[in-house]
Amino acid sequence: MNYSATIKELPESIVYSKKLTLPHYNDCFTVIPEIGETIEAKYPELKCATPEYCFIVYLDGEYKDENVNVELCEAVDKLFPDFEDIQFKTIKAATVVSVMHKGAYSKLGEAYAYTFRWIEENGYATADNPRESYIDGIWNKECEDEWLTEIQVPIIRK
Repeated sequence: MNYSATIKELPESIVYSKKLTLPHYNDCFTVIPEIGETIEAKYPELKCATPEYCFIVYLDGEYKDENVNVELCEAVDKLFPDFEDIQFKTIKAATVVSVMHKGAYSKLGEAYAYTFRWIEENGYATADNPRESYIDGIWNKECEDEWLTEIQVPIIRK
């Protein structure tokens, strides 16, 4: 796939978040919907932000095949009281390099390789952990070839 990088500003956002360890990346398909159901049951009046912004932050600082530490975040319209292991918080605005990946999640490694190479070659350094924002996926597209994921890596000038 041909990739291109864009620098963009992500605005401050209110999110609910949950930190967890996924045995394997594919566990997202079951874990994320369950978290959404739990939150909907607790706060049925909670609304997702417009435009929708759901992302995972990878907390390990490097690629891992298993036992991946992540933080699931979903932008919402307002703060609610924390409960169990769900936290509501405001995340700061960030400057990121953005790379769009169309297709199966199993091919995201190619997009990450491009992203980190672009950061190095263009005089930037990473400022925080990478995020994956899910635009189209299993919930609204029948074919993996139509899935759209945005890789977002916070950056600073070297």
